[in-house]
Amino acid sequence: MSKIIRTPTKAHGGITGGEKRRMDEDAQVWIANACRTDTVDRPVLTQAIKDLYRVSGKDEPIVVIVPSPRILAFAGGFAAAIWYLREHDDATYAATYAATSAATSAATSAATNAATCAATSAANDAATNAATYAATYAATSAATVDATNAATSAATYAALFASIARSILGKHSLFGLQCARQWYRMYQGGNMWAAWDCYLTAARDILGLHLPSHSAYEAWERCAKNGGFRIVHEKFCMVSDFPCVLERDEENRPHCATGPSHQWRDGWSLYYWHGVKVTRQIIEAPDTMTIAQIEAETNAEVRRVMIDRYGPKRYLEDSGATVVQEMPTDHPIIGLRTARLLRKEVSNDETIIIVDLLDSTPAPDGHTKRYQLRIDPNAYDGAASRDCLAAVASTWRMMPDGSLAFKDYRDYAPAFES
Repeated sequence: MSKIIRTPTKAHGGITGGEKRRMDEDAQVWIANACRTDTVDRPVLTQAIKDLYRVSGKDEPIVVIVPSPRILAFAGGFAAAIWYLREHDDATYAATYAATSAATSAATSAATNAATCAATSAANDAATNAATYAATYAATSAATVDATNAATSAATYAALFASIARSILGKHSLFGLQCARQWYRMYQGGNMWAAWDCYLTAARDILGLHLPSHSAYEAWERCAKNGGFRIVHEKFCMVSDFPCVLERDEENRPHCATGPSHQWRDGWSLYYWHGVKVTRQIIEAPDTMTIAQIEAETNAEVRRVMIDRYGPKRYLEDSGATVVQEMPTDHPIIGLRTARLLRKEVSNDETIIIVDLLDSTPAPDGHTKRYQLRIDPNAYDGAASRDCLAAVASTWRMMPDGSLAFKDYRDYAPAFES
């Protein structure tokens, strides 16, 4: 086992149990910060942004706080275009691409790189990565990427914003839209980049690194704690407010079964199902989905969610699934009487296998219900996808590893069922 080394400039040799416990606690603090739903403290955030520019050697910017990332993407791109056009009166359609790059790219990383690069590389030790990065990534990465990607597509192609562009920029409206498309050149994650900040602060506060660059990083840290997504331009910094709704599942993945997983105060919303970004229809109106919609979906993860929301049994029936096996009404195992094994091939995805069973215990009113279980088609070397007994046996698992309870599915022979 390597020797643990702790000095103000070096952290090697792994981590101790005490350090691991402190890192877990620190990760929870950053996760909570990444999932804030209050409103930003404008004076505190504004000062943090100004300090970030100052330690980066930049002039104090105009700081604008907007209600959501959707507004951030469009307004930031337009603002970059306006600043560029003020200084370059000869911008023409032919020069659109070059002008857009100049307007949105040059100041993007320069405004913050000096404040963070040295601290990042110096503090980047593998001893902290497993305990901090993984702990926050699930809670923040999907929201970070998809919230802003959604803002791009909505903002870039909406006719409403095209009209606004014409009103504001006149003959240069196309140029403004090009800048809006490239807003991501100026993008930084704010509080939802918690994984990286948690990593850096753990190296500093728990492992004891004290690097010259940490004094400059402190301004970035305050920005991360006090503001949402932001875009950084040489002349201005635009920051989004926190969402007013942010729902997660037990694994910290963005998730809500009844409405938006994220919603900002201007009404802009995102929908997630256990970390998978989906549409409003899938969450709020799954009964309106059609088989054609489901089978036209090219993203396998989204298609799985659509099938789950539509109802696997209903999907199999409506899509013409194959009945692989049907058990007799006098089967020795009561729970397998009239059982059916259904199979549906899904393009570019795992085959769906469902076992349809009759509940062996009648309800209080005497009615006997049917229920359906989705089956791992690979269980028992694939026998679970062909045989009802194997399918039902495969649903019995050992905890906590989820291994099969019966080595041979033919060993499943309950003497009593309830």
